[in-house]
Amino acid sequence: MAQAYENALATGKVVVRKWWVNTNSTKNQITVQFQQEVERPASAASANSLLISLEQGTEALGNTTRVTSLRSFNADKAAAILGSREGDATMGSPVTFANDFYAKLGAPANTELAVQVTENFEKNPYSKTQQPKVNPATGEIVMAQNPATGTNMPVYRHTDLVIASTCKHKFIVPAQAEEPASIGAPAFADAGELMS
Repeated sequence: MAQAYENALATGKVVVRKWWVNTNSTKNQITVQFQQEVERPASAASANSLLISLEQGTEALGNTTRVTSLRSFNADKAAAILGSREGDATMGSPVTFANDFYAKLGAPANTELAVQVTENFEKNPYSKTQQPKVNPATGEIVMAQNPATGTNMPVYRHTDLVIASTCKHKFIVPAQAEEPASIGAPAFADAGELMS
């Protein structure tokens, strides 16, 4: 991945990742994919990652995740700002922050944007291809208890580009495969007894 793009993402701001001609539209449109590195809630897995990184002298996975959101724009306006009708900032195309992109479209000065994450148990009704979240370490579908049904169900992630001041993430904590062991005092044998 291009270092300039990595540096832009590290700022925490929303970055234009890729753009292309929208072939699903009958209008003259370009689809723009925005990306942001957002903080997710701390979990047992992230705490364990920190411990392992300290023990092994490696980098922890951390509590951030990279999320994307798609928007479609008038192709002539978007291409004038981005410099082409398609591109990929991860592969060396110019890096543009979403705030700057929208300012050039005419958004008020100092408009800050964010990619909002909403996780729930419903597939996007407008998507023919959305799949449930998958744990990248195991390849398994992420499951969690749906409070409305009391059953474990697949978790779906939805994202949207929003004004940063209104951004409210909703993450669902996945179901645990097994209960963690209770922490207590170790069992010791009485004096003179042997433990096997």
